[in-house]
Amino acid sequence: MKAVKYSSVNVNSVDQKELDSQLRGDRLIMGLDVAKKKEYAALADDTGDSLGVIHWEHPWQSRKFADFIDGLKPSRVQMVIEPTGSYGDPLRHLAYNRGWEVWKMAPKRVHDSKEIADGVPSIHDSKAAHILVWLHNQGLTERWAPKAISRRRVKTLIRQLSRLQGNWQRHLGYLEAEMARYWPEIIQVWELKRATLLGILINFGGPEEIVKNEAEVRAYMRKKGGPFLKKNRIDAVIKAAHDSLGVPMLKSERISLKNLAEHADRLRRDRKMFKRKLDQIIEQKEIRRIGDEVGLPTAAVFWDKLGSFRDYEKVGQLIKAFGLNLTEHSSGTYDSPLHIAKRGPADARASLYLATCRKINTDPFFQAWHRKKVARDGGPKKADKNVSVIALMRKYVKGLWHVARGKQFDSTLLFNVSKLKSQKSMVTASMN
Repeated sequence: MKAVKYSSVNVNSVDQKELDSQLRGDRLIMGLDVAKKKEYAALADDTGDSLGVIHWEHPWQSRKFADFIDGLKPSRVQMVIEPTGSYGDPLRHLAYNRGWEVWKMAPKRVHDSKEIADGVPSIHDSKAAHILVWLHNQGLTERWAPKAISRRRVKTLIRQLSRLQGNWQRHLGYLEAEMARYWPEIIQVWELKRATLLGILINFGGPEEIVKNEAEVRAYMRKKGGPFLKKNRIDAVIKAAHDSLGVPMLKSERISLKNLAEHADRLRRDRKMFKRKLDQIIEQKEIRRIGDEVGLPTAAVFWDKLGSFRDYEKVGQLIKAFGLNLTEHSSGTYDSPLHIAKRGPADARASLYLATCRKINTDPFFQAWHRKKVARDGGPKKADKNVSVIALMRKYVKGLWHVARGKQFDSTLLFNVSKLKSQKSMVTASMN
């Protein structure tokens, strides 16, 4: 990058005619450094020469800046921006409405270029804007199209569902802490997330009230649980109440517990409602095909964060998009262990991790491969089981890439089945 001055000028002080006279060609490149209040834009023309940096107060002067850019003679405006949070979204929307091209730059590339740019290992707003223009001229950006309305709807529901899930897990933690004090036996007998158990806590509170109203509790459980709730489960809950070693509850503590259980139950019902909404609005066949394998909410997260799997020509590109490609840092005689790059969206990678763990528990081929890998790495006590899970995540992505193209998911195509079947002690009977 050529030596440039990082000083900037407010949009109110820029001479538009003078700047217009310096422009060459029909293209204006604008590297925009996004911030909460003060925005910086480095300008360059077709020759790549810097035309200076303009700053303005966002959002109050953003329209004025856009009018200033539209008043320049180049007919083609390219805005280069980093995908950092939501602060840049209004500016992207403004750019789309005015017919500008929007190009996306990976933040890691800007960070890694800070010393290459001028030999100084520092970064600030004006310098970052210059680096964006320079990297764009190297062909290191990608076109950033506006998100379709259908994807925005799905994203909204996913965000709401994610927040509900977080609150739900948090309140279950609060509830477990209360149960450990007042009714520790129930934690071993039944999961606190069950609707029937939450209903008992809402209506009766702690174990003392359950013992006093045993007949009523049994009737409630039979009605609430329906035919799927077995009698031995009801008996176990009642016995846990009779034999409880918990601290006797005060009236205020019982009221507090009821309120906590009521809040947790409301979050449980809201989660179910949002999952139904998600099922109703998703029309894309690709998401539903992947959803049949990993669950619709997980498939929706993949689609929101990574787009259509069919847009990736090779499965290796999709693995890289998830951040699952392997990297190393070796030098001289030192060979570093391999690590995944973690460059993709963390939400999609976390969802894939959980889906793979479920697959290991339900699919005999995944299970056999996982056990064999753990045994080869030193056994359950020494091996890092996550190494095996991550390897299976990459295999799972390969299968999902084909599912997106209309294929049926088939675990046998991901493994050397003959070797896995030889591990008879590791494989369930259904595999044979």
